[in-house]
Amino acid sequence: MNESIYPGIGIILWGIVLGLVYFGGLWITVCRLPKVKRQALWMLSSFILRNILVAAGFYAVIQLGWQSVLLCLAGLLGVRLAMTRRINKSLEKGPVG
Repeated sequence: MNESIYPGIGIILWGIVLGLVYFGGLWITVCRLPKVKRQALWMLSSFILRNILVAAGFYAVIQLGWQSVLLCLAGLLGVRLAMTRRINKSLEKGPVG
């Protein structure tokens, strides 16, 4: 039974890494946005880069089956949930910057 659990944990961890890349990159982009001269170009290039990285990560996982895709997606969405909660708590304390 343990042989079937370990690959699943690895795939969830891969989803967490993809979530950190995507949502961490989004947070960095939004924080640096006021300091950048070409804001539209900054947002567009960040969006494209983040999506290419996450799509490549999911492409690697999709070859393992749909169950693996769901586990990876669960890891990614877990990061989204954790980051939004953390950011909301920090915004309640005061402005960022």
